[in-house]
Amino acid sequence: MDHHLICVPEIDRVYTVDEANSAVDELVAEAPSVCRVRRIGTSRQGEPLRLLSVGHGARNALVIGCPHPNEPIGLLTVTHLARLIASTPDLRDGIDFAWHFIPCIDPDGTRLNEGWFAGPHTIREYHSQFYRPALRDQPEWTFPVLDERACLDRTLPETEALARVIDDLRPDFQYSLHNADFGGVFFILGKDVPGLPGDLAAAAARLGVPLSLGSVDTLGW
Repeated sequence: MDHHLICVPEIDRVYTVDEANSAVDELVAEAPSVCRVRRIGTSRQGEPLRLLSVGHGARNALVIGCPHPNEPIGLLTVTHLARLIASTPDLRDGIDFAWHFIPCIDPDGTRLNEGWFAGPHTIREYHSQFYRPALRDQPEWTFPVLDERACLDRTLPETEALARVIDDLRPDFQYSLHNADFGGVFFILGKDVPGLPGDLAAAAARLGVPLSLGSVDTLGW
């Protein structure tokens, strides 16, 4: 697996939503027997929400890009990983997985950040073009909760689209592509998987990526 990570290209800018959509369309056109794309919903501003699927395995993996619109590294991750899997049968047929990618679950918010994507990548430039929605406007944070102590039933169109995909695929593996502003890498797992924390830490060490051992995002986990 390490040799696949080594082939990740150097980047100096982040894809825009339009560029990511174009990259998806190009991949589907190049490999129609392996790749397909379909519309799964519509954003609050009328943008198509899309699902790119690669492979035909019995098990499903779901990867979600831009769950927070100021964290756009997922646009690059989705397009590179999808192309890698499409060209490497061992990563799909070899493990009996079909890979499904939502390149951008919040295109409206992501477009509001595009002013800083091309750089210069400075703190001033980033914050002068920064947009982060309130919790009530974040697709991953507005799944319905019917509890007297904390009731939430005002779901977003993006959340509903994501929920439909999860219900349809029942993924064996699901990964949301968040990225940090500063510091090292950290992982939040949905359940205890014996051995996985050590494997993830070892992978980061092999690539020279430091671990963040006290991220505020992990408080309470």
